[in-house]
Amino acid sequence: MRIKSALFFLLIFISTLIKAQNTANFLLKDATNQELLIGATVQLANTELGTASDVEGAATLANIPNGKQTFEFNFIGYATQTLTLAFPLPQADEIIIVLMQPESEETDEIIVEATRSNRSIEDIPTRVEVLTEEIEEAAIMDPSKIAHLITHSTGVQVQTTGATSNTANVRIQGLDGKYTQILRDGFPIYGGFSGSLSITQIAPLDLRQVEYIKGSASTLYGGGAIAGLINLLSKEPTADEVMLHLNYSNIGARDVNLFASKRFGKFGFTALSNYNLHKAYDADKDNYSDMPELQKFSINPKLYYYADSSLRMYAGATITREDRKGGDMNLIQNANNDSSHFYQELNNIARTTTQFKLDKRWGAYHSLTVKNSFNFFNRALFINESPNLPQTKFAGKQVASFSELAYQFNNKLHALTAGLNFVSDDFKEQKLQADTLRTEQHITAGFFANHLWNINEKVALENGLRVDYNVNQSLAAKSAGKIHVLPRINALFKWNRQFKTRLGGGLGYRTPTLFSQEAELMAFKQVQNVNFAQVKTEQSYGGNIDLTYRAPITKKVAIMLNQLFFYTYINNPIVFAPNGNNFAFVNANGNVNTKGFETQMKLFFGNFVWFVGYTYTDARQSYRDNKVVPLTPRHSLKGDILYVMPNKWRIGVDYEYKSPQTLTNGFVTKSQFMTGIVIERTIENFVLFFNAENVTNVRQTRYGSLNTNPYGTPQYTEIYAPLDGLFLNFGFKIKVL
Repeated sequence: MRIKSALFFLLIFISTLIKAQNTANFLLKDATNQELLIGATVQLANTELGTASDVEGAATLANIPNGKQTFEFNFIGYATQTLTLAFPLPQADEIIIVLMQPESEETDEIIVEATRSNRSIEDIPTRVEVLTEEIEEAAIMDPSKIAHLITHSTGVQVQTTGATSNTANVRIQGLDGKYTQILRDGFPIYGGFSGSLSITQIAPLDLRQVEYIKGSASTLYGGGAIAGLINLLSKEPTADEVMLHLNYSNIGARDVNLFASKRFGKFGFTALSNYNLHKAYDADKDNYSDMPELQKFSINPKLYYYADSSLRMYAGATITREDRKGGDMNLIQNANNDSSHFYQELNNIARTTTQFKLDKRWGAYHSLTVKNSFNFFNRALFINESPNLPQTKFAGKQVASFSELAYQFNNKLHALTAGLNFVSDDFKEQKLQADTLRTEQHITAGFFANHLWNINEKVALENGLRVDYNVNQSLAAKSAGKIHVLPRINALFKWNRQFKTRLGGGLGYRTPTLFSQEAELMAFKQVQNVNFAQVKTEQSYGGNIDLTYRAPITKKVAIMLNQLFFYTYINNPIVFAPNGNNFAFVNANGNVNTKGFETQMKLFFGNFVWFVGYTYTDARQSYRDNKVVPLTPRHSLKGDILYVMPNKWRIGVDYEYKSPQTLTNGFVTKSQFMTGIVIERTIENFVLFFNAENVTNVRQTRYGSLNTNPYGTPQYTEIYAPLDGLFLNFGFKIKVL
């Protein structure tokens, strides 16, 4: 009898539990166009109970307890939405329609892509800086290249490496430009032979976001990112747009840029084309060009396909053709060579880059990404360095590829990315003169994993691991296959709504290569192949601590303060050294280390934004008696004040200070202070702009001649200040759509 009673009450208890479990039926749509959203996630708040919408936008969630329950709806590109319902529902089979707002219309949240976790910048343990609104301002300053744009961040310096050709690289926190990796939409396609001209060939008009990760980032995209990486993200066809941009400057620049974007059904496209002309400009009237004669054409079309909300892909290409001519102004104007007029540098460049990316989502939390790119780069370089020597000639072809397959699991608590990639870089010199024939081949196969864990509302951890197998080869020697194990760890602590702390660090590496700014200045004359059997890979470790405070002061005034401390150590750095009558790359007996801090403040008041950033950098080379790294200002200050009246005015004033720098020969330069102003007036679809840069007319030739030994030309001169001086440009933009 007791057993029967127990079974009876047990059945009643089970039936009560069953009745307490409810089911909810949702239909998820785009609030703007009522398009069904496929793969959007539905999660019962504070539980692991979740699902995803199917091919008809429907999602069913079962086993929901009685009482008030809150649901969260998420989809990439849309604002997170919540909904609270009381269970049991009045109608158990009711279909609840959820209209989700596109991110651009509902929120200013910034999604970071460089870390692969696709989370908001506020929620990522890795310290990432993002530029968005600054892109439009930088496109006005110089629509032909991104040099102005990427220097908006503290601790970042664009260093001109060639006085005649104006080649340049990007230095982060005092480290040479060879330690910075530049990505385009997550593709590492700028490096090797093409690296010295990368930032001079990228136009900013089609960019929507720029991401900086400072410090060791090799775990994310492989070797080369010891100082950090910069990821340039392109616009997508989210809106119909046609923009024509015309520009003219006082130093001879003529620029025509056209950007178009359109979405039609399941397809979309974007296209950027630009044509840049620049007359040779001699700022100090010494008869040598300070800006080369330039003719450049580039076109970048992309075709997008959106099969549904769970599958999207795009394919694109960038085609660039460029001719540069610098040196003696008489020769640029086609005069004949003689003993007084001999110095000239010619560059003929052709680059074609392809990109393909496919994203496939399934279920609530799973996705797969396939990437591939090829980079074909041809360049011919000719220098007449002396009236008594034959012309130095160097030409070659570089074929590089990047392929990646990555799986991602992403829910509220975890974001896991794991994948494989393959990178190849093959350079062959075209034999033009009796000199050493140079070749170089790099092959890297890698596995990577990155895991972000939101432990609770206040603490998040991000751990990464990369294992690369690398083989390098030249005509001199082939390296033994080497495995690089690169861990990294980052943590985020949200102490309260105003104050956050990030800390992290990791390992990095960089393989030896023939292509450096020292060899570039010599047009690779007498530069030997890299002996990969003897030259070791550079190894690094580094870390940083970041403190951020953001809070309103009044209803109309808010402030953001950021303090970053950084340290990087590079062992066995590779240096360029004499080797008999030639030059070779060897490992130095010592290290390079850089430490310091960045302090930033941004103040928002009404239509004004005031930004100021200070950087202290102590960069040392132990193999040179602990001397400072050349061309590194210990103190630098940059900032701007911007006034914006939407759809009417944009007025900005910027300023920059650099303390004295030490050159390779020990000479200490003067400090520099530069300022500028940009004014933009919008009248319906017509935008007029005027820009004045370097109003203080800081120019290296005001401190001394650029002409140095051995031939009394600018060929081997280190550049530490602007060459063009005062820069004025104006033009207009027409928004056709």
